[in-house]
Amino acid sequence: MNERKYPLSLFLMGFVTNVLFRFFWLSIPGALFLIVGIFIKPCIDIGLILFIIDVFLSFIDQFRIRNTFLQESSHPGFREFQDALSKDGDWRKNLMELMDEKIDNDRH
Repeated sequence: MNERKYPLSLFLMGFVTNVLFRFFWLSIPGALFLIVGIFIKPCIDIGLILFIIDVFLSFIDQFRIRNTFLQESSHPGFREFQDALSKDGDWRKNLMELMDEKIDNDRH
């Protein structure tokens, strides 16, 4: 098989999800400080700092997930998952085919 690759769309989707939900304890106060910053100027700086930290942590976390995905695994199920996402074509379609195959194998 070709060298494994991590789909860019999956990286971006994970990054945005991290920014909005995983590190919500930074994004929500950051947004609130930016709103308050309309009236109180120092709050803009605090809000921007929180958003910068949020983006930085989200990028690092998603990069760690990407590196874990690209490492060789001894677990056969995870290898199948890695191969499905790395195959040429639409990774969503490949993943759905893998899940359908797993469901069919479980039924028999």
